[in-house]
Amino acid sequence: MEKPYGEANRDRPPASRRAIAERDKATPAQPEGAAGGDSPAEPPPAGPPAAPSGAAPVERLSGSSPAISLEDPPASAREHVTKPLLASEALMEDLAPMRPAQDAARVWCAVVGVSFLLFGGLSVAGLRPDGVVAGPPAFVLGIVTLFTALTSVSYRQRAVAMVVLGTIATVIGLQSSGPAVGWGAARAGAAIALPAALVFRSRYRAYTGARWLLVVAFLVALPSFGHAVAQLALLDPHLGQLGALMVILAVLSSLTGFMGSETTGAGSSLAVAVVLAFTADLVVGRLTQLSAFSPRDLVSVLSAGLAFAATSAITSLGLFQILAWRLAADARRIDLHRPDNDDNDKDGRDRRPPSGGEWLT
Repeated sequence: MEKPYGEANRDRPPASRRAIAERDKATPAQPEGAAGGDSPAEPPPAGPPAAPSGAAPVERLSGSSPAISLEDPPASAREHVTKPLLASEALMEDLAPMRPAQDAARVWCAVVGVSFLLFGGLSVAGLRPDGVVAGPPAFVLGIVTLFTALTSVSYRQRAVAMVVLGTIATVIGLQSSGPAVGWGAARAGAAIALPAALVFRSRYRAYTGARWLLVVAFLVALPSFGHAVAQLALLDPHLGQLGALMVILAVLSSLTGFMGSETTGAGSSLAVAVVLAFTADLVVGRLTQLSAFSPRDLVSVLSAGLAFAATSAITSLGLFQILAWRLAADARRIDLHRPDNDDNDKDGRDRRPPSGGEWLT
């Protein structure tokens, strides 16, 4: 018994039903007369051939469908790709930084600026040697130093300002040294030049010129070093020799700056030690000159020592940054792939890198 079309269609597999639907869609409808043979059937309209009955339907792109383009997507749609940091670039930044201690300079300027304001207040209160006369210069230096710390200026401009402000403060402080102004100037020069050269040597340890700068700094510190040695050798033992001994130890410890480029020579730590040693020499020397330890005299000596340490530190840091700004580009011309030794060792064996390899020092 023949089933109706709907029931028979339900017995067919899904693929057959899809093929029949595609065939019916592709076959044009005939007029009623053509079915009985009254007139020949009209030819089908021109167009693309129909898909085979067993083939899957192909969707046609309509005007609302997104067009397929082979062009690059817009810049906003492309993923932002960051350039990878090469090992040689990281090594170069470690061996020869372009702007070292940039943030530390602002911090030091702020600390020294507050210190100058404090020294000005002590001078107005009559607790410093020059009394009220030293108050206004200290206030001016403090305000200008704070302005340098808070203002957005270039690396070079802040370094020059630090050196100028530190030099002015040092000259003002030397006026109270009396007849020992020459030794005071030698002490200040050593406390500025030697720490700056030590820090520069530690940050640019592969740069040959850093060691020549250290030689110049030792020549600047030589008068103070000789004065300290003379105090230990020619005078009887007393309290003032303690400061001289600290200066000698600090200067001799700075000789580690002449070590190889594989080490920093503890330059940053030694720079702080040198400033503290010369500060201790100043404080101990003035304490030995006091006949009585009154509170006013103690405050005067201690404030003079703090002022010396602050001005020496800010001037030395500014000098280091000027050297870095001037010589960083030259220090970056070092050869990262050059071996430290010759290609052959003492035993005659070839120590050159394998084919395609590179040395990193």
